[in-house]
Amino acid sequence: MSYYGNGIGQVTAPKVAISTLIIGGTVVAFAVGGVISAFSDEFFLDGKTGRDYKKVAKRNAALGGALGAFAAAGILAA
Repeated sequence: MSYYGNGIGQVTAPKVAISTLIIGGTVVAFAVGGVISAFSDEFFLDGKTGRDYKKVAKRNAALGGALGAFAAAGILAA
């Protein structure tokens, strides 16, 4: 039961749902992980303040979205 015939594999509703969760999960994980990493580097290594955590979160969320989209495309193509 694919939506587009046999051209790109079986694109079904469960695969689309899992792909959506993968993209969202990687965005959140990278954003939170980047902020925690920046905070721990600041706290344990140099002790300097001045990092913009909002900028770190946005940059890592974009990275997570790109990697999540790549993983979701792999699932949809399989």
